[in-house]
Amino acid sequence: MIPQWNQQGGLPPIDDNRPADPERSPYPVDVVQIVSRFATSIERCAVLDGFFRHRSELHRLGLTQGFQWLDGSFMENIEMLEGRAPNDMDVVSFVYLNDDAVDQLEADDLKLLVDNEWIKDTFKVDFYVVSLFDHPESLVQVSAYWYSMWSHRRSKQWKGFLKVGLAPDQDQAALAMLDAKRQEIIHEQN
Repeated sequence: MIPQWNQQGGLPPIDDNRPADPERSPYPVDVVQIVSRFATSIERCAVLDGFFRHRSELHRLGLTQGFQWLDGSFMENIEMLEGRAPNDMDVVSFVYLNDDAVDQLEADDLKLLVDNEWIKDTFKVDFYVVSLFDHPESLVQVSAYWYSMWSHRRSKQWKGFLKVGLAPDQDQAALAMLDAKRQEIIHEQN
């Protein structure tokens, strides 16, 4: 379950009533829950659409095992905090991808993994990838890096983020819900 935003406009990093509880950020959720919670404006629907289009490309490349950490202004009440809609979603994908598989990718497919500027422009996703085949010490180091980067706003305010599995089993249901929510928002605006 995705916790409600706290008074600071972010997801709480922990449960204040149980601060040592292992249920904490990154909160494990599914893609349907993400759409249900965050598809609240046309701009947010556009970011979610890009996120799912990029996920679809990752699935096409065979990247269906692993998980993604989701963060950025998309996971915050940025509308209240800064009076604007989110521009994108920050995503780190932890995937089973080795160097041999990367070497076999065509240039256009490799672009889906490493060309962050193009990915952001095309899919509204600020994207990074981590191979779960990396050496354990490297995985610990990179995980600590991303956790420390994403557990605070630039103002140094603590915040939480989400974890979603990479398997595509719920993507179609989430996309159908996204389309319905988008239509509902358009209807309400007219």
